Amino acid sequence: MTVAEIVIEHLKEEDYTRYLEVLVESYAQYEKEYENPENWASYLNDIRASVGNPNAETILVAKRGDEILGGLQLFTDAEKAYGLPELNIQSTIVRLLGVHPKGRGLGVAKKLLHESFAFARNRQDQALYLHSGDIMQAAINLYLSLGFVRDESKEFNKGDKLVKSFRYDL
Repeated sequence: MTVAEIVIEHLKEEDYTRYLEVLVESYAQYEKEYENPENWASYLNDIRASVGNPNAETILVAKRGDEILGGLQLFTDAEKAYGLPELNIQSTIVRLLGVHPKGRGLGVAKKLLHESFAFARNRQDQALYLHSGDIMQAAINLYLSLGFVRDESKEFNKGDKLVKSFRYDL
């Protein structure tokens, strides 16, 4: 399997259900990090609700043939992404980058992020943002290796968790 076989495209309506399944399975590894099962259930509900979010500018998916291996959602500002205009982000924001376990190690996340950089450049944004938590250390390591820098001025708390901000200057 090569990265070249993986194509990034905009999510089609007929693929919503399959994409949602991939997203939930992508994040399942973090369930054990939640001490309170109600908090995990709430997080899963947020993930499920995100697929139909009318505020998303687009959802990108990584496909190999008809198989969805991963995806992410792109928003054009912090109010649309999080309902937090006080973050004062008027640039593209990546949310819910997820790669199905069978798609890991194939460069799927990198391909999705590179397509996000192109999307943000087309919008003439100065930067692209994403947010992550400490439980997602492998993802954070990837972001840093691609040139993202932490931007503490754009961080917020969700419950008892700090949601860290990372910025990629375009």
